[in-house]
Amino acid sequence: MKIENWETAGSLAPLYQELQQLGLETNIAELEAFGYTIVPAEKIGPDGYHLELKEALEDVVKRRFGDLGVDQDRWENVNDNLRFLLWENPAFEKITCNPAGLGLAQYLLGTNCILSLVNGWVKGQGDSRTGIHGDYLDPTPDAHPGQNINANVHYFLTDYYKADGAISFLPGSHRWQRQVSPPESKYWADRAVSVEAPAGSAVVWGNHTWHGSYPRKNPGLRMALQCEYMRPRYQPQEPYRDTVTQEILDRNPVRFAGLMDVYGPFPFGKSDRNEDGRAAQAPPGTGHGRGNIDSYCSLFDREPAAGRTSLRPDYAYHGHDGRMAFQRHRDNFEKQQTKALKTKPL
Repeated sequence: MKIENWETAGSLAPLYQELQQLGLETNIAELEAFGYTIVPAEKIGPDGYHLELKEALEDVVKRRFGDLGVDQDRWENVNDNLRFLLWENPAFEKITCNPAGLGLAQYLLGTNCILSLVNGWVKGQGDSRTGIHGDYLDPTPDAHPGQNINANVHYFLTDYYKADGAISFLPGSHRWQRQVSPPESKYWADRAVSVEAPAGSAVVWGNHTWHGSYPRKNPGLRMALQCEYMRPRYQPQEPYRDTVTQEILDRNPVRFAGLMDVYGPFPFGKSDRNEDGRAAQAPPGTGHGRGNIDSYCSLFDREPAAGRTSLRPDYAYHGHDGRMAFQRHRDNFEKQQTKALKTKPL
């Protein structure tokens, strides 16, 4: 059917149209049916796009541990997760707004999702592996909400096959909406379905889907870049809002400022919401809108923000202005009255 910008569908309508342009309808169906989907490299970027990311990750490893080309034996039986990479190289910033990866994450989480982490994975030959688990890490077994809270996009920087130590999934497990028990993790470790995809591909999944990885039996290293997104009400795993700079905001698209959550209304101080109305005045795609069409930011808007977005101010959370608080309540009441009069049936 023809997808239009229906008011009742909100921002999902323009998002879906752009996902159609990217040829990702089958990936959406796989997310719904099986809880994960593999995106081929040609739908993510130009041929060899991942080589820049691989080189950037290798540089991080060199700074933190030493040159990968000198001593790979140190990675034997190691499956390391390199944290807080985002500011290490502009290539990492760029990939967070990749239309295919971000678009599918927004499909799972909403078009106002924020960035939770950017990590690099390096796995050496040996028996090290990731146990079967779900990504909603509340240890209470029945605490899982019905909707996805976070979603992962893994960009494969090397080939991902079973003998390479690939990530693995339990198709359909997202419908169980609970965490894995230790006996289940052990039972499914060698029964999970291995991802089979060449370098440059990516896999996307929501937090309910059970997954793990196989040990790497082939010589060499398995490498990947992980971007995790989340709904804005929850706490991100890495401190982007506190560490992003105006220079970084200026060189990235407007949507990047939304991923940094620099326009978010939380946390509250004694004066309740921020008095400057910053969230309401934010450009589309940067605030905590209600998911309507007007708040949508195109996946294809790749122009640098160049001053259209700004850092979050230093708010005086301990201060309280009673006069302004009362005025805000009066203004809200008058707006509600005016809206009620406009919508009153004749």
